[in-house]
Amino acid sequence: MNNLEEKTEKELIVAKIDNGIVIDHITPPGRAFYALKALNIDENFPHSVFVAINLPSRKFGRKDILKIRNMNREDLNIKKLGLLISGSNIAYIKDYKIIEKEKIKIPKKISGVLKCPGLNCITSQQEDVESEFTVLDDHHPISLRCAYCDVIFNIHEHISLML
Repeated sequence: MNNLEEKTEKELIVAKIDNGIVIDHITPPGRAFYALKALNIDENFPHSVFVAINLPSRKFGRKDILKIRNMNREDLNIKKLGLLISGSNIAYIKDYKIIEKEKIKIPKKISGVLKCPGLNCITSQQEDVESEFTVLDDHHPISLRCAYCDVIFNIHEHISLML
């Protein structure tokens, strides 16, 4: 048995995607599920999605990876992803080649992507008022302050509020 055959028996080889995105270095492990929710990917998504959870990483110890076929920059809300998987890298793929890479960053302000947990907030009471938040911490856990009612909350404790 040669080295290639031996390696393929021990490792899963995942094919490259022709067009789409690859999000790598998602940490801590398990956050890929948050990204799928933010991207509105569920069992009805019409394209191939590769999800790898808790893979070994020399840099982080453990990480997740997403490969999403036929998804483009226009399909993404980078600010929303920044709240959930900041520090991850996103590669845009066209004809099997990386055409661009970027690091997902925590936004300073964000609007319209989650509901305010404040019970008396105007955004909870009136549908025509778009939620608006200021990011208070640029590290995890990320805390947000509502622009209307000043409620402060941790995004990871309120992931269900994502729109």
